[in-house]
Amino acid sequence: MNSHARNYEQTPNFYPSRHIDRIDYSKYGRNISVFSPSSEIIADLMRKATPEIQGVASLETVMRIYTRNPDTILAIGRGQWREKAGNGALGFVCLLPLNQDGLDALFDGRMDTGAPADRFIARQWEKPVAIYFWGIYISPAIAGGISLVMERLTSDKFRGLPVFCKAANDKARRLFESIGFTMGARHGDVYAPGIMTCRRLSEAERQGEFDLPSAPYDTWRPGVAGRRNAIGITVVHDVNQLLMVHSIRAATYLAEQSIPFAEDVDGNDLTATHLLGFVGDEPAGCLRIRYFAGFVKLERLAVLPRFRKSRLALKLVRAGIELCRTKGYTRFYGQTAANVAPIWQHFGFVLREGTGINYLTDETYYEADLVVPPAEDVLSPESGATVLIRPEGQWNRPGILEGITGDQ
Repeated sequence: MNSHARNYEQTPNFYPSRHIDRIDYSKYGRNISVFSPSSEIIADLMRKATPEIQGVASLETVMRIYTRNPDTILAIGRGQWREKAGNGALGFVCLLPLNQDGLDALFDGRMDTGAPADRFIARQWEKPVAIYFWGIYISPAIAGGISLVMERLTSDKFRGLPVFCKAANDKARRLFESIGFTMGARHGDVYAPGIMTCRRLSEAERQGEFDLPSAPYDTWRPGVAGRRNAIGITVVHDVNQLLMVHSIRAATYLAEQSIPFAEDVDGNDLTATHLLGFVGDEPAGCLRIRYFAGFVKLERLAVLPRFRKSRLALKLVRAGIELCRTKGYTRFYGQTAANVAPIWQHFGFVLREGTGINYLTDETYYEADLVVPPAEDVLSPESGATVLIRPEGQWNRPGILEGITGDQ
């Protein structure tokens, strides 16, 4: 079975940027109930869902799984529990509590997710090792009921378990992405690009005390209290941030190192990606990335003097490498002065032999190369239409064109 969400193109604001472990069920689940459905309700929902969900399981399979473990199927509706379907909005969420063999089978291909074998599913009295979202069939009118399902997953039996799913279509994927799922999942040594996963939050994270982990090139959160000395990095997205980059380079290259203006501002800034590093909310460092067919060049690494005892330079280089790996690049080229070569060598750059290169000053630069393995979650034309229109470096966050309200 796969997952399906109905008519969300008419209700774009359903896709708020919130994590499954942070959804406020007291707000979004108001006047909605979640209950174990009768066989009549299951039959009615399956009859309605079958034409709309690609690869939906048969009613016989669903009833077999439900009989093995009644926790697997939850009905969602307005008002109180009901025994018959009636005319009111009604939907379901199907969850497979997987045992260890089931989790292994999900990744090694032994599990037919359209008709999973009983042996892969934990009994009601057993503690599972993972949760698989087997199917969702729901309308916007009762979509808030998903928060009540998530609230159930905070019980001792389910708290902290890894969760996985497969999306039947782009609308379903958008739904899952809006509550914290990302494409690609790993189990042991197996990486499955077609399975979505969502990292569960600790209690502190659920209460909002810590941010969700971000890619190393998307860690700056402006104005966060208590982070005066925290290092954050972002891709430059506007002219104001680009002016910050030029200010940092002017202070380091032009003023401190007496490099001519024409050597630093070389006509390539508007065709490059820039990373901007902050210490707290203070712009402190930058890195420029230029793209070529088959390789990228990392350059213009600069950190203001008062921040050079921090790890900002290392974080900028690492962020640059990871950004490029996510975009599909594995070969890197650079030029470095001898005094900063250890920073690049720390990441595996190998200096080329020779006497080096001089430009408009007496400073000597040495060419360097790095080859890295491809990223597991590399962007591709199959990453999804909504993912590929998001701001550079923020591919794991739903964007403004997806109708995000910003409501947390």
